[in-house]
Amino acid sequence: MVSGNGLTRQPGGPQALVTKPVIAYTSDAPQTLTTTVAGTQVTVTATPTSYRWDWGDATTDTTTDPGAPWPDHTVHHTYATTATDVTITLTTTWTATWSLPDGTTHDLDGTLTTTDTATPFDLVRPLAYLTDDAEHAQGH
Repeated sequence: MVSGNGLTRQPGGPQALVTKPVIAYTSDAPQTLTTTVAGTQVTVTATPTSYRWDWGDATTDTTTDPGAPWPDHTVHHTYATTATDVTITLTTTWTATWSLPDGTTHDLDGTLTTTDTATPFDLVRPLAYLTDDAEHAQGH
């Protein structure tokens, strides 16, 4: 019934820099399913309640915050070492209710979980190049 709300990573390209934050976020939108049970319309609504961010480097964070894109980002991770094919995995925990057409709402027992993954990326070190453009411009 419930599928993940997706996972976005910034920067979104094939590489990210070590020592610089990698931002991750998802949507906190509830998901709704309407069906008929014994001739009565029943609406089931699942709402995300927590997010477990597995950063792919043996570290995890659990939040109640779905994160946000730059510049308002609230969920991010700074990697310490270079690596290839790093994948961020998000496990979302959901609670659910069911309601009848008369507005009566009931909690469903237990929780649901979904998993989303970001596109794999490489962690690289920034490279700095010294040039003598200033000297060249002055004729030296």
